[in-house]
Amino acid sequence: MTTMARLVPGARLARVDTLDAYDFYYYARDEHAMLGHVEKPLPAWRLIYDDPQATWVYLDPRTGQILSRQDRGSRASRWLFAFLHSWDWTGLLSRRPLWDALLIFLSLGGAALSLTGAVIGWRRLGKKLRA
Repeated sequence: MTTMARLVPGARLARVDTLDAYDFYYYARDEHAMLGHVEKPLPAWRLIYDDPQATWVYLDPRTGQILSRQDRGSRASRWLFAFLHSWDWTGLLSRRPLWDALLIFLSLGGAALSLTGAVIGWRRLGKKLRA
């Protein structure tokens, strides 16, 4: 435990969780997906520290290797960037046909919205040029 406490200098180790299943911040991806080449073994330990950055460290209990290190900012980035760009929610990743259908539906909706904006902009620009 002393070594674990030293992973984040100046911080107290607040909690240690054993993960037997993936959570929203530590999860495996398909090989072809973004970061799919990074191995995420289970079980893993999640160490939660009481530092100002609210650091979480994921460790392999067999080797002691640091698997992932996240702070409040990287956890926010996970939702604001990774989730919105790849829809890597664990509930959807395990139901692959549903993930594909949802992604196609949302992509078509985004394309339709973009096309609508381009048409409206083109018409408005055309009116200004003719005036």
